[in-house]
Amino acid sequence: MDIWRLIINGKKNPSINMGIDFALWKSVSEGKSPPVLRFYQWMPSSVSIGYNQNPEGLIDIDFCKKNNIRCVKRPTGGSAIFHDIELTYSFSAATSHRTSFVFPLSSYIEICKGIKTGIQKYGINLQIRGINEGKEPSYTKRDCFSLSSRHDLVFDGKKLVGSAQRRNKNSFLQHGSILIDIREKIWEKIFKEKVDFSKITYLKNFGIEVKLNELIEFLKNGFENIFGVKFQADELTEQEKRESLKFAEKYFKNIIE
Repeated sequence: MDIWRLIINGKKNPSINMGIDFALWKSVSEGKSPPVLRFYQWMPSSVSIGYNQNPEGLIDIDFCKKNNIRCVKRPTGGSAIFHDIELTYSFSAATSHRTSFVFPLSSYIEICKGIKTGIQKYGINLQIRGINEGKEPSYTKRDCFSLSSRHDLVFDGKKLVGSAQRRNKNSFLQHGSILIDIREKIWEKIFKEKVDFSKITYLKNFGIEVKLNELIEFLKNGFENIFGVKFQADELTEQEKRESLKFAEKYFKNIIE
């Protein structure tokens, strides 16, 4: 059975979070790492925007400044996400690791199946939406969770998990947000366009008292079930640590000064 990497490194600032994801993707792309699954959170709570986006028109910068909410660009596309009471996952792999990884759609579907299988441990049967509605999220001024993309994981049409992916010639990075709870009054003030809460759900909405370690274990098991592999807990290599800091400074600085 193949052994893939599992990295759980808690709360990090937004620049470092994106730098780590980028460094792990680079390791995989260069053949220095097997596929790697990472779980993390954000400190302070932060907005990430797709790499094609600018914060103007998307978020209330003054409100974010006053409330210590940072903003970074992701290496992936998609639209703005407020990372607050949630768990973020990232998954990087070379296309050579699995036939389904060669194509964007099939890789998305398998990763979403891993998450779906993990969440089923709570008795929640999520569905992959399967259709796009409206414009590509990168080119809108709406928040990610008010938008509908075919890769969303939804319950009764309401999004609980939103994901984005970026690829090069031999590998890809996919990461996304798994909502545990939301603070509606904060969301309303962050995003300039009205948030459509009728399109959003979250784990606490099902009466679940989420224990983070338990959620991570469920998701890990879901990925193992779908991919037929074993995930082994690991740490960043010294090179990945250095490169994550370099990438954080070079590509993922806080946009809100």
